[in-house]
Amino acid sequence: MIQLLKDLWDRITGFLFPQQYFAWQSVIYLALFSWAMSWVARFSGTTAFTQWVIITGSWIFWVIGLGWALEANQIRPFGIPIAPWVSGALVCSYLFALFPGDHLSAALVIWPLVSVGLVALPAFISWDFKPKLPFPLVRQQLILLLLLALLFSSWFQFYFRLQTWFQDYPTLLSDDFGRSGFVLKIAEVSEGRSGGIPLLTAAEQQVKDQLDNTPWPWVERWLLNLDGQMVKIRNETRSVLLDSSEAAFWELTAQPRSLENGYALKLMAVWTGPASNPEGYFLEKTCLIRPRIPPVRSTSAREENIQEPTPTAMAQVSCELETPKRLGQPAPLTG
Repeated sequence: MIQLLKDLWDRITGFLFPQQYFAWQSVIYLALFSWAMSWVARFSGTTAFTQWVIITGSWIFWVIGLGWALEANQIRPFGIPIAPWVSGALVCSYLFALFPGDHLSAALVIWPLVSVGLVALPAFISWDFKPKLPFPLVRQQLILLLLLALLFSSWFQFYFRLQTWFQDYPTLLSDDFGRSGFVLKIAEVSEGRSGGIPLLTAAEQQVKDQLDNTPWPWVERWLLNLDGQMVKIRNETRSVLLDSSEAAFWELTAQPRSLENGYALKLMAVWTGPASNPEGYFLEKTCLIRPRIPPVRSTSAREENIQEPTPTAMAQVSCELETPKRLGQPAPLTG
């Protein structure tokens, strides 16, 4: 038991305290010492330049020490050397920490290229800082590694580009990506994120404000001049998507249809932007406009011979809650 504890202690001390000064442990200790001195300099009220020099030295020691430690201990998950990738991540973290704001996307894009640069640096510069030309086999490996890094950077850039598109154009999330070779939808997104929903809701409110509880002859004149009325509705509903980038891709239109007792007005928000269906699609909301006869007031016996005017029919507008999605372009209605 004592021998086991002694062997364990020897391993721990051998890991923490190397036999020679030129080791990765020494570089790690220098990084810790520089990091501690940066806090001392900060609390001592030194200049910002002095603090920056000490912190930069700490980061340099961290990059060299961790990369050296991973490579010296042959830490290679699945046979892949991760030392340059860890060192590249530290370099990117330091560089983009110098600037305020969120720079995660830019850091991830250049991370593979920085990692390859750290791998290639010892192949082109000797320990005494003299340039040298690597062997042809090493040059070939570096070229392949650079191409692989460019591929990773392109993937990261493409991912962040897609996320920006989906943020600026939320309607794209409700589309079908089943045939896409590079976009995978993890969770289903409801149609409620589509910009056509608030557009149809605002158009519905405009129709109700203009037609509900109005004389029936006025409704018929309004429908005869539907094109002109839709121009007014588009102007009134323009503010709904005023701050949205996809406002230019939505077109609001309407089609009336005669019923036995009234009209059916189909409001449609047509998406003219990119879509999985070549013919596009549109969202629709149907509003029913029916006449409502006011109740006739009762008359007394003395007023039975007096002829009263027939009450004017008033319009009653009711719209469906559903906004179904239709593929293709709206077809003209008949009848």
